[in-house]
Amino acid sequence: MQMKTFLIGLLAGLGGGLFSLGGGTLTIPLLLNWLRLSEFEARGTALAAAFFPAVLGTYLYARAGQVEIQAVVLVAVPALIVTPFVGLWTERLSGSRLRQVFGAVVVGGAVFLILREQLLGERELAGMMRMTYLVGVGIVEGMVAGSVGVSGGPVLAPLLVLGLGMPQQMAQGCSLAARIPAVVAGSVENFRCRHIRLALLPGLVGGGLAGAWFGSSLALALPELHLRSLFALVLLLIGIRYLWFRKRD
Repeated sequence: MQMKTFLIGLLAGLGGGLFSLGGGTLTIPLLLNWLRLSEFEARGTALAAAFFPAVLGTYLYARAGQVEIQAVVLVAVPALIVTPFVGLWTERLSGSRLRQVFGAVVVGGAVFLILREQLLGERELAGMMRMTYLVGVGIVEGMVAGSVGVSGGPVLAPLLVLGLGMPQQMAQGCSLAARIPAVVAGSVENFRCRHIRLALLPGLVGGGLAGAWFGSSLALALPELHLRSLFALVLLLIGIRYLWFRKRD
């Protein structure tokens, strides 16, 4: 069991560091299929396990100058407020249906990311519109973290690239940093609802830290266009996987 949890954490940490997609995006399907957790146990455990790898990844991106503090704050604060309320509200909803809706959103984000130059050119938001946009992104991140258990990476990083024209590395660094408050808030709510399998956390966190270090180092070394193209491809595959996901609640 511990070897499986370490491997799940390693894969999630690698995805989190390399594409800011670790945490729930990769952990939840593995917890469901490998360890046979319920939908809500997988969601809560994935959120709790994402904290330390996200902190390590944030540190590595910040050290390379790829974290914008203002953007992180404007996203993180509304996400922190929204996450627990959405988590409580979605207790009565179908976990499978929520994940299918999320899959559709992720596929759309991947397509827009691939076609950014053709659709938007070099346009990007500035001033008050930029600040308002970032607050809206934070609300979306909180809704995703609270409802699906994914800490915003598959939605947050594409929104930062598409709306603000951020380089992919900076978008991922800000995504990692901004998700930390939402992860904490979502974990508290899931702990209150007894959806976190505490015995699995040591293996998940240990593997996650190792994967986050390697993945972040690799992402920072890649050319921006190559990283963005790989990110979009992985998003597309993940979104399709979520759309096809079927499990009895």
